Amino acid sequence: MKKKFLVAATFAAVLAMQACNSNKTDGSGTDSITTDTTITQTTTATDTTGMNPAATDANAFMEKAAVGGMMEVEAGKLAQSKSSNAQVKDFAAMMVADHSKANDELKAIAEKKSVTLPAALPAMEQAHLDEMKKMSGADFDKHYIGMMVTDHAKTVDLFKAGGKNSDSDISAFANKTLPTIEGHYKKATEIQSSLK
Repeated sequence: MKKKFLVAATFAAVLAMQACNSNKTDGSGTDSITTDTTITQTTTATDTTGMNPAATDANAFMEKAAVGGMMEVEAGKLAQSKSSNAQVKDFAAMMVADHSKANDELKAIAEKKSVTLPAALPAMEQAHLDEMKKMSGADFDKHYIGMMVTDHAKTVDLFKAGGKNSDSDISAFANKTLPTIEGHYKKATEIQSSLK
């Protein structure tokens, strides 16, 4: 029971970090950070309205996309080694291939603009991967695919907003990559339904 709580708490913390927090004034003149995240084992609803302003800033978009892409690759590698479900393994292989390609394209854009992207996952994302390493079987598969549904829903919103970025390189990258991410989201939801 403690292990499941720890995994759920870690997952919630990762989602809270990844969900774009928005600074809002509470009427007293002080800023408070708000995140509207509801977590269940199979679905997560997240207020992604805070994601759009960050995506309009080219550097913020690149950083969020880079961290998300690295997480998808690392989680995909983990799923390829831990899952015994053929659908999950195939999906994970697609994540590694597609997100590695997108990450390389994003790195080239960042280098062109003299922007340094994160070279490693932030601590919260790494902690989430470390917790996933302790999972196995159907629990791992459900958690991984649930994470993919949640992450790709947020990433679709990020890339839609990125497609409207005033930086032509960023908007072209976002618009080119968006259909792939939407396909990942659709496939992840299909797999999630089959794992119930």
